[in-house]
Amino acid sequence: MMTRSPIRFGMVFLFCFALVWAFYPGGMAQAATKSVPAGDVATLRSYLSSASPGDVIEVTGTYNVSNGTIATSVNGAAGQYITIRGTGGGATFKFTGSAGNAAFHIKNNYYKLENVTIDSNSQSNKGLLIEASHGFVTNVTVKNTKGEGFKIRKNSQYWLISDSTAQGTGTGGKFGEGFYVGDADQNWTTSPNPDQSGYITFLNCNAIRTVNDGFDFKEGTHHIKVIGANIDFQNTVPESSVGNNGFYIRTNQVQIINSTVQNNASTGQAFKTNKMTASDGVSYGSNLELKGVNASNISGAMIYTNFTSNKLYTDYTMTGVAGGLYASGSKTASTAAPSTFVEMTWSGEGGDPLL
Repeated sequence: MMTRSPIRFGMVFLFCFALVWAFYPGGMAQAATKSVPAGDVATLRSYLSSASPGDVIEVTGTYNVSNGTIATSVNGAAGQYITIRGTGGGATFKFTGSAGNAAFHIKNNYYKLENVTIDSNSQSNKGLLIEASHGFVTNVTVKNTKGEGFKIRKNSQYWLISDSTAQGTGTGGKFGEGFYVGDADQNWTTSPNPDQSGYITFLNCNAIRTVNDGFDFKEGTHHIKVIGANIDFQNTVPESSVGNNGFYIRTNQVQIINSTVQNNASTGQAFKTNKMTASDGVSYGSNLELKGVNASNISGAMIYTNFTSNKLYTDYTMTGVAGGLYASGSKTASTAAPSTFVEMTWSGEGGDPLL
């Protein structure tokens, strides 16, 4: 009987390994933790452009960004997110020169952004722009944007945004929503195909003194959960011709849970959902569920809806709501007992049950 030589077997193994290395060198890259010195924007950009799946890029202190957007350029992978993490007391990106459309742009899949502040300083239209899928945003504050604070669009899916705040958005005078998913149909990049961003959860997020709506979900987007949100206009008057509601929803399959809208001196509602027939011929704005929601100290009403397939659970509260439970002209949502509520779940980031 012939026996296989251990030496020959080892040589064959090494030869095969060499071939794999020659043809797939990127597959052999090892994840690394890289620390960016405080204020060193050039090194940060270098690490972002050369990142490998699983890398952790640590940032600390203040980075004064005078020359455009901070952007990703490399994909992570399932189970190997590329992480940008503020260490110690966190990191601040302060933009001191024009950043154009977005201060911080995640345009690649499988990312984590943690423990940072993005201060647009009125140098960008948007604070954090996400145009990618699969990721986590944790303990991120965006402030002083000309327009939206957090914007998720272009079919981006599977995100968990947690413990994050949009503050002082809309320094340009309007279009200053706090958290914004999708795009209005006239801005769909593949019109008449909708922007189908979805499977997104906002957990314990705050919209503070936004010029427009605290949360705005556009037609075409879907499967969005908001849990434990606080929208506080701080008795300023939002820009009324664009949007001045706590939540403005023109999409399907949305659950708003244990969330509060307060201190709105304008005429907007705490929760507004509009039936919207978009350029694809589809009517959006249905299947909104309000569970354990609260409105306090607002000049408008708690709810406006023109779609009957929306549900209000009876554990809501309202205090100092001048416009009452329903705005004039509103349809009435169906009511349901809290015990009948079923939280949406899905397979992917943000889809786990959180209640």
